[in-house]
Amino acid sequence: MRRKNMYEIVINGNKTITLNEKQFTFLTLIGQLGFLTFNQLTLLWSIVNRTYVGFSHSMLRRWINNYHLLKKHPVIPSQKKRSSNLSRPVYHLSSFGVRALKNNNIDYIPLEQLNYNSHNEECNEVTIQALFQAAFDVDLVNSQLKPINLNLKNIVASSRFDLNKLDLRSFSKQVANYKAHPFIPDQMISFTRHNQKYEVMVELDNRTENDNIQMAKIFNYIKYAYQHPQTQIMMVIAITDGSLPTYRIPKYSMPYLKVNNLLSKFKTYTIEHHGQKYSLVDLYRRVPNLTITIAGVKEAHVDIADFINDKNYISFSITELKLLANILTKKYKHKVVFQTNKKINLDRSNYLNIQGKTIGYMIYNPNPIIYQPIKIGYEHTLDTYLDLNSCIPKNYIYCFPTRSRKLLVPAISDYYQRNPGQPIFSQKQGMIFQPILEDNINPKWLLQLLFAREHYYKYLYNFFTSGTIAASNTAHYEKLTYVNSRAYRIVNSYLQQAHVQLNNNSPRPYQTLHNIAIKTNSAKEFAKQLNPQDIPLEVVRSIFKQIPIKAFSSPYFPTSSSYVSLISSNYLYLPNHSNPKKRIQIAF
Repeated sequence: MRRKNMYEIVINGNKTITLNEKQFTFLTLIGQLGFLTFNQLTLLWSIVNRTYVGFSHSMLRRWINNYHLLKKHPVIPSQKKRSSNLSRPVYHLSSFGVRALKNNNIDYIPLEQLNYNSHNEECNEVTIQALFQAAFDVDLVNSQLKPINLNLKNIVASSRFDLNKLDLRSFSKQVANYKAHPFIPDQMISFTRHNQKYEVMVELDNRTENDNIQMAKIFNYIKYAYQHPQTQIMMVIAITDGSLPTYRIPKYSMPYLKVNNLLSKFKTYTIEHHGQKYSLVDLYRRVPNLTITIAGVKEAHVDIADFINDKNYISFSITELKLLANILTKKYKHKVVFQTNKKINLDRSNYLNIQGKTIGYMIYNPNPIIYQPIKIGYEHTLDTYLDLNSCIPKNYIYCFPTRSRKLLVPAISDYYQRNPGQPIFSQKQGMIFQPILEDNINPKWLLQLLFAREHYYKYLYNFFTSGTIAASNTAHYEKLTYVNSRAYRIVNSYLQQAHVQLNNNSPRPYQTLHNIAIKTNSAKEFAKQLNPQDIPLEVVRSIFKQIPIKAFSSPYFPTSSSYVSLISSNYLYLPNHSNPKKRIQIAF
């Protein structure tokens, strides 16, 4: 029985429980994904609520023991385990949960069809991480987004993301003639934008299949895209990398060898069809409505989130390229200017149509003038790999979106075996530009600081009274980092619609804030006296380590770089080696 925005569910014959809209959405998504780990449930609960919120163990027990809507699938005893077995408990619908969805005509994965293995667990990890990043990826630069509400309760949530518009049902439920296709993706996400259909198909590569099988899958998706020319399709090949530990791979290892082997195979692979051979690359180029990405599980979600949110990085990239030109002028001792390609319509740019575009030129003013073209692309797409093979030999700069942390970019090692690259900057050499927003200049950190002040004031109060956020916190705070002034302008243009403006003041010394804290009666009252720039980034990281939100995409994971500010020339290098640590950095 359903009342407005409420769902009444009968369990055990005579007991009735009532779920609100968010709780029922939570139940629905669990049913459509099959099963989830505790960490995945926590991320999903935050996604549904559009704000960081913990799904505690006591809440889980309530859903199992009181609501009787979830059940626990235990871990198989160690003496019987195989490499594909689950290494942690997972949770799925109970028979009452299934009945609740069935009574409301909602599709789900039947209990008898659930396969409890690490393959499906990792696939769900990619999906949940993608939804989490899409839900909390506020685009501060390229859109006119408004904060979710004026009291900034959900300040960290993106108003572009609408969970209700996403269809997470299985391929067999979403595609009417699914049996006509020689594949079934591990996960499908579909939605409609501007009257056009979009589909994401996730294929998990758990490293038990050889590269030829992956090429056959790519060919199947090329055929599928050719048969559905009005649908924009993203095929995501997510490679097991240990970011979600399993018995097979217990710890994270960057899958650069696997990624580059697959890409090399793709470049030379041929398909025989009706007695004739075709290059897989040529076939891929014939279906502009298909985008294929290859990445490890830890990074695969980024492409899906950008695809869902129609993320457009071009404005920020142009800003960074202008900054790079200014720095090159100083280092190169000649005037260098970045000029935008006038043929690009910035207002009509979107996630799909900027891939592989020449967005402008570096213009060098020695005599004669030299124009160095610059293309933009995404880290994991097959299109980028093909671009690098053609553009780097032509001395292009290939630019990637400005991210909070560096993603794995493909190498073109074969080219550099014939043409050794030089570690010295030259406009006569192709190179990669992959700028990273270091923590202290990342404007999203300001949103995190505002959120922490509103929601985690007890931790902040503890830090400024005792020097630690909690008894269990073992972090050391000898060196504290604060948000740089560069971040304020971007955030204030976003917050002005909520009639909020942040003042770019210098952070106050710890001792000053300690004296205020010990004289304040409550943690909440103390937090009201804090400016965002008073809160060290290390403290916010510690806070989020205390709460059970384990997201690859969270900005509170520190960047790995030691750079203290965005010096663009630090992010120039050559794609000469599959291992990113062995690539040639550009010096001056």
